[in-house]
Amino acid sequence: MEIKLDDHYTIVGGRHGQIRLIRHKTNPERRKDKIISNDTLYFQTFGQAVKTYIKKSANESDIKSFEELAAFIDGKLKAVELKINQVMEDDE
Repeated sequence: MEIKLDDHYTIVGGRHGQIRLIRHKTNPERRKDKIISNDTLYFQTFGQAVKTYIKKSANESDIKSFEELAAFIDGKLKAVELKINQVMEDDE
């Protein structure tokens, strides 16, 4: 399962329960339908991968207040939820 979160991050679920958060360029290089990248983090759950994605995205954005941070996190969580739902519907 592959969930493209935005232009820079993708979550890939492996066959053996290994979940990867991959940071890539806008047009990542692919070999045999696999993303090739040097920046890959490994997780045991999708929740851990999503949490790290939100943290990394927040670090890259220009947030200046707690209200902006809360809105940013809420928006990212909703976007991830929609993308996961789309992937699940496509698999059915």
